Amino acid sequence: MSTVARAEDGAPPRWQIDVKAAYVVLGARAARATGGIMPSVTGLHRWPVREAVDVGIGAGVGLFGLGGDVRWLGVLGGPAAAARVVPFRIPLSFELATRLDFERIPVCNTWGLCSRYHGFFPAVEAGASYRSTQHVAVAATCGVRFIQTLAWSGVSVEPGVAGRLSW
Repeated sequence: MSTVARAEDGAPPRWQIDVKAAYVVLGARAARATGGIMPSVTGLHRWPVREAVDVGIGAGVGLFGLGGDVRWLGVLGGPAAAARVVPFRIPLSFELATRLDFERIPVCNTWGLCSRYHGFFPAVEAGASYRSTQHVAVAATCGVRFIQTLAWSGVSVEPGVAGRLSW
């Protein structure tokens, strides 16, 4: 089916790009905070499962620790999967996403010792989005990232806001 035909028959968009700003809270009692603002970009291809449910698979990349020393900049990226439900006839949807991120994060322990760790840092994220048009939406999210390093093990909490473009 062509893109023109899909747009005319009201079929939901198949591609989605989210540009998000989250605030990473990493280690509540760390002597040197290594979280901060995390801008990220995620792209997904979506498939309808039912009339009000779809799933998506894609990838994302993000940075955190902006505004501080560049050596403490964290970089995360990897595959992502999401499920979305539109339970009402209004343009509101609820989402659940998982991210399997790799790369490096700076972590400080309770004694103030800080190191950069390369590894696997998966995350789970829940959110709600409001679609203002067929192709533009705004989403509020909150994620939890699982971190296990030599210096610190625990979770980071990542509330955020995203702008979404679909086609």
